[in-house]
Amino acid sequence: MPPGAPHPGRLLLHPTAMRQAVVTVHPFGVIPGPSGDRQGMARGYTIDPIRLRLTRVRADLTQTELAELIGATGPQLSTYERGHAQPSVKTIQRLAAALDVDPVDLLTPVDPAQVTLADLRVRASLNQADIAASVAINDRNYSAIERGELGLTPAMADQLAAALHVKPGHVITAYLNARRQRQQRGAPVAPLRENHVRSPDEPPVPYRNRGPRPFTPPPGYE
Repeated sequence: MPPGAPHPGRLLLHPTAMRQAVVTVHPFGVIPGPSGDRQGMARGYTIDPIRLRLTRVRADLTQTELAELIGATGPQLSTYERGHAQPSVKTIQRLAAALDVDPVDLLTPVDPAQVTLADLRVRASLNQADIAASVAINDRNYSAIERGELGLTPAMADQLAAALHVKPGHVITAYLNARRQRQQRGAPVAPLRENHVRSPDEPPVPYRNRGPRPFTPPPGYE
């Protein structure tokens, strides 16, 4: 095969397609590259089929070769590249390692103004159990915080920032984004207290002192 000749059966990349694959790393994740493709502004933290395929081709790997590197099958990888299935966070991490790229380079671009805690977590290649363990809370409570359903304290924001390798301010912004999006969908949220981070348009709900509960004698009590 002459030097520089394309590999038989490989995809020939037009310069425009290569420009579309360029992403800008942002503390919250990724934003659209120079192409200005607005499709990438949709809800994110999922694998981008086009980015995955372009990155694989640039690495000079077939689907079967890449699948073997991550412990998957060729047909399984094909479903990722066709957008018919979504890999787990751990699989995204293995794909990034095999392709020698940052995991964010394989994800659907996310508008920084819409980034949530879930985006930050996937950007860090962590699942919910991983990060819950790192901040010493149970999976269920972390999941509710990530969704914006439960309140987030500044101390917890600091712990999450350390686990996610971002600044506490990024965690707080991402949490408030998730809470706002949840409220816009009409989903229930727990009231925020004075010790929770909150947006200026959501005042805290004060604790109510209900006083001592009246004594209720059990059956047979004398």
